[in-house]
Amino acid sequence: MDIAAPPTSHEARSTRGQGHWRTVIRGVGQTMITAGVIVLLFVAYELWWTGLTTKRDQHHLFTQIHQQWNRGQLLKDPPLGSGIAILRIPRFGAKYVFVIVQGTATADLIKGPGHYPGTAMPGHKGNFAVAGHRTTYEHPFYNLNQLKSGDPIVLETAKTWFTYTVEDIPGTHAKAQEIVAPTDIQVAYPVPDQPNAALPPTQKVLTFTSCNPRYSAAQRIVVHALLTQQQPKRAGLPPALAGYRLAGS
Repeated sequence: MDIAAPPTSHEARSTRGQGHWRTVIRGVGQTMITAGVIVLLFVAYELWWTGLTTKRDQHHLFTQIHQQWNRGQLLKDPPLGSGIAILRIPRFGAKYVFVIVQGTATADLIKGPGHYPGTAMPGHKGNFAVAGHRTTYEHPFYNLNQLKSGDPIVLETAKTWFTYTVEDIPGTHAKAQEIVAPTDIQVAYPVPDQPNAALPPTQKVLTFTSCNPRYSAAQRIVVHALLTQQQPKRAGLPPALAGYRLAGS
């Protein structure tokens, strides 16, 4: 019977070295798997769980704002986080319905699109400026880039329908859609896209802002629209919403 010779010191070191690297590689692989799971959980939280939170808040806001309207309760200075108008954008379909809240702080935008305090209210002269999430919290402005000149944007208030039309704002540098730096606050001025915040407005403008590109805050995407039609709610639906049953009605 042959008896194997004991490994040399070189062979023993080689075997130990191979075992060490196998352990290192196994550890790296396990770490990468764990990191991947964590990333997937984070994405699920950002895109799914935050959406559930906003859906719950929107349901509550929708009920609350209709109760206020039915009672004839019109708030001149609405509290932060409270509903001020209902937004519908026909290009995004009849199911696209969001209550716009007062305020643009984190706690406000979790609930839905937020009105910049100090800017005009719906239908008033000046700039009704609204911020919204692009990819989280039900991502109300996910498809903001798809809005084109001529598209209607409809706001519902207690007694009135206001229809704004996406377009370049006459007499200003404001384009129907533009990409700007996060620090460019001039887009929300009463007369947008000019340096004087105190310049008296002569038009009724709507401005949407959101992060750009999606999943990044490197820029801001901006959409401007001009008030082109308004009518009392007792007269029925505005032309922009004719022809289908409104979600949330």
